[in-house]
Amino acid sequence: MSSRAGRPGPHIRTKESVESIMWAIVLALIPVTVAAVIFFGLYALYLVVATTVASIVFEIPFAPKRFSLRKPWGDGSAALTGVLTGLTLAPGSPWWIPFLAAFLAVVIAKHLFGGLGNNLFNPALFARGALLLGWPGHVVNWREPFTDAVTTATPLEGLEAGYLELFLGNVPGSIGETSVIAILIGAAFMSARGIRSERISLSFLASAAVTAFLLGADPLFTLLSGSVMFAGFFMATDMVTSPMSRTGRIVFGVGGGVLTVLIREFTIYPAGATFAILIMNAATPLIDWLVQDPKFGEVTRRNLRWGLAATLVGSLVVFAGIGYGTEMAREMGHGLYVTGAVRQDMRAFFPGARYAEPLEAPEGVTVERIFDDDRQRGYLVYGSAGGYGGPIRLVAALDEERRIRDVRVREHNESPTLGSRIAEPGFLEQFIGLTPDEPERAVEELEVITGATVSSRATANAIEAMLGFEEPDVDPKEAPAADVPDGTHRGTGRGYGGDIVVDVEVSGGRINDIEVVTHEDTENVAAPAFDALIREMIDRQTTDVDTVSGATGSSRGLREAVEDALWEAE
Repeated sequence: MSSRAGRPGPHIRTKESVESIMWAIVLALIPVTVAAVIFFGLYALYLVVATTVASIVFEIPFAPKRFSLRKPWGDGSAALTGVLTGLTLAPGSPWWIPFLAAFLAVVIAKHLFGGLGNNLFNPALFARGALLLGWPGHVVNWREPFTDAVTTATPLEGLEAGYLELFLGNVPGSIGETSVIAILIGAAFMSARGIRSERISLSFLASAAVTAFLLGADPLFTLLSGSVMFAGFFMATDMVTSPMSRTGRIVFGVGGGVLTVLIREFTIYPAGATFAILIMNAATPLIDWLVQDPKFGEVTRRNLRWGLAATLVGSLVVFAGIGYGTEMAREMGHGLYVTGAVRQDMRAFFPGARYAEPLEAPEGVTVERIFDDDRQRGYLVYGSAGGYGGPIRLVAALDEERRIRDVRVREHNESPTLGSRIAEPGFLEQFIGLTPDEPERAVEELEVITGATVSSRATANAIEAMLGFEEPDVDPKEAPAADVPDGTHRGTGRGYGGDIVVDVEVSGGRINDIEVVTHEDTENVAAPAFDALIREMIDRQTTDVDTVSGATGSSRGLREAVEDALWEAE
């Protein structure tokens, strides 16, 4: 008699297996891979193939029974990990990055946790996250499509790109994330093949779009740019690291979409999908425990399921609301909303800075004054000049004394041998310390790169032009406190809800401090506006400052109170 024991029915038989599903997803990634080769050349194919082969080689010692002469590629799980990991790499990644990425994905993220089915994190995303943290310069080495042009900007970092370009993939980015149409073709193939994960994908994309809308960003741009589409269809849907229940998958997708946009908007990592999904991977066991689908007739569990799901989603909404409210309060206080390249550079050059204020500058130059919560930190200056192979675009960080403290090349199309050396710190450090008082020194004292004279001079010309801005300082004789005696003077103005009383401290004809003594305006609206306007009045030594949007009455009342204090004291 057979000792095999059966379990009670019902039973559903299927021809599907782990192997067939893995290879089906690999097939679904072929359009994405083809698009990567079209836009970024054969080197993109090398990155994918090298990562795939390396992943299979690293898999063999841990699971030798899965490989044979008939199946040299194994059950497909290592190959799929390799393809996904390779598609997350930048087109300019060094030749050795695929091997490091494969090691991180297969050995660390997969087999360190016990192998297939036991890994907590998506292996491909774990590898990408580790590379972003440990080797950021090699995994953000962007290239312009169809060229070898080097760029340090993607659409998420300020590069201008239309919806059609984003949809087709004609933009810089990781080789597998740029072409939305290729991603959708692959997703359609998986759906037709019966590999369905619509709950995660649709909830991920919908929540990302809604969160972007709530934060004042363009929802369509959010979906088309960066890795949102690729992550939504191919990363978040990983069967091992996502929840098992139908409701749990929706919670997982919503959490991933919300976190993706929050990480984009409030951290230095514009493509937030990597860390968002890794965070949700860590939360998957909790979701599986809390949100379980009811069995037939279990009304209580069904109600509990939706209650827990609503609690989890509500927690994410509250979290997003707190972040949104805090940020909007800060932004409203200064009347500015910093996005794109300025936000990225502000956080890179001035950690802790919160606001940027544009200044008038010569044509072709952009200047932003950078502030933290208490004072001005410095300036970001953008400019460009024509080089040997095309425009060279730079950004310089200036301190409060308007001296260059750092300068970087954001984009260039110079030769990859000599011309590209203009982006090296050894060349750019010669411009450190220059000020708008002596911009000509950038050209007169230039130490050119031998064999790249045109590129060197173009960089120096751009620096000289960038230093040609003047801050609108107020003439001391025309400053409102010029004839005011030293001391603290009180003034009153009419705000939105009543009188605003201020004390203005003057010393040497300058406004040193402004303190709001009392006011009757709405606190959470007026307070940030007062802080921003007081900072600007002291920095610029003038009461001729713009009102803050959303707090016009409070702004006018504060300005009137300060002017009243100065007039009464004269």
